[in-house]
Amino acid sequence: MVRILIVEDELIISQDMSNMLTKMGYYVIGDAIDFDEAITLLNTEIPDLILLDVNLNGKKDGIDLAEEINNSYKVPFIFTTSYSDKSTLERAKKTNPINYLVKPFKSEQLFTAIEIALHKLAAKDKDDEWDQQSDALMIKDAIFVKDKFKYSKIVISEIMWIRSEGNYLEIHTDKGFELVRASMTYFLERLDQRSFFRTHKSYIVNLNHMTKLESTNITIGGTIIPVSKTYIDDLMKRLNII
Repeated sequence: MVRILIVEDELIISQDMSNMLTKMGYYVIGDAIDFDEAITLLNTEIPDLILLDVNLNGKKDGIDLAEEINNSYKVPFIFTTSYSDKSTLERAKKTNPINYLVKPFKSEQLFTAIEIALHKLAAKDKDDEWDQQSDALMIKDAIFVKDKFKYSKIVISEIMWIRSEGNYLEIHTDKGFELVRASMTYFLERLDQRSFFRTHKSYIVNLNHMTKLESTNITIGGTIIPVSKTYIDDLMKRLNII
């Protein structure tokens, strides 16, 4: 689940945003009304995305906070604003927000702004780019799986195994599984080859979660996963087993 921090000095707007985000399936880690509150929250938990009001009250506004976020936290942010003079907008541009959202806005506009931001993040690095072959986005150390009006977050290191099911893949963690539209080959090419290994035409495993290895199968989290003859020799080499 995508974790979002709200920084907004108008409490009614902040509460409305929080309600909309929760209904769309996002997780709001907190809300701050000014620079200092936002820094306190960021020092407690780092979100995946920040919704940041440009015109915060206080000595330091939203642009000052954006500069501090860029310097110390490296978290992408969407600027929200109802109005700004030309000089403020010029200052805002220099902080490289991932998107803008003009207030007042509806839930559909909020969702669209977040979705576009996530796509921009996914495409920013060529190695992280996902195209129409998949309905998932890879951002840094996580995969975001699209499901209607929300993205579910899967930390890559927590993936235990992946099973092919027709045109879809089941991505299993200890919390359950998510269904993703993608091919095995397309997916494997974008995962860390040091950790992930294809054991069968229908299975990819995370070797870091392996608890038992036998001649024809691997056990991960109590689940027995087949190892075909095609892949067994390469697996033994990978594990430095003679």
